[in-house]
Amino acid sequence: MTILAKGKLCFYGFVALGCAASIRNAQTAPALSAADKNVTQQVEQILRTRISSPNKNLKLVVRPTSRSRDGYFSEIIIEGKPIRIKKLSIAEFSLRAKDVRISVAGLKEQKIRTLQSNTKFHAVVNENDLTQMFARGKHTKGMGLKAKYLKDPAHGDVLQISGNWKWTLFNGPVTGMGKLRVTKDNQVYADIISLKLNGAEVPGFVKDKFSESLNPVLDYNDVPFQPRFRTLTVQGTEAILNG
Repeated sequence: MTILAKGKLCFYGFVALGCAASIRNAQTAPALSAADKNVTQQVEQILRTRISSPNKNLKLVVRPTSRSRDGYFSEIIIEGKPIRIKKLSIAEFSLRAKDVRISVAGLKEQKIRTLQSNTKFHAVVNENDLTQMFARGKHTKGMGLKAKYLKDPAHGDVLQISGNWKWTLFNGPVTGMGKLRVTKDNQVYADIISLKLNGAEVPGFVKDKFSESLNPVLDYNDVPFQPRFRTLTVQGTEAILNG
């Protein structure tokens, strides 16, 4: 066989492979109706309204199905470093939701209501993230709280919170120390170990009141597609949350 003939065979072989790949892709891609595309666009628009990245480093992928008009999606991916979700600031965020079903009726209210989802989740929350969350929190925004992760000899990795607090007769500079944990109802709480107001340790009922203002630090309802928080570890100046 001449070199020219061999070259032609190779060329036609590549063409055949390319055609076969195109046929496979056409077979596996869902056939979308105008209604499927419309609902997909609504979901993406609502997510982009709720989620942003200060440095424009946001990856958002919405993969529809032939039943997206009824709220079914094969996969939704959200990634960013950093991102903001409503009042939450997160240094590093990665979420992959598969076999998703949402409420189409909820889209009319500009809300994503998750009916089912298999969601994997990873987030890194640093000290500045928590400080910003407290600054925007409903019960903490006027307290000027600053967050810091510390290693305590008696309690290990802890969260220190300092600022100003006023409640009935109790007011002044406050410094608290707590342990972060994931609760059974899928929230992140800071269990207050110590709370000093004007330099003096306060009684238990005052700690409880301060805890009510602070918690939950993070609620899974704030995160789209309802990931289950499973592990939380503190490493240096960061808390790492997986689900």
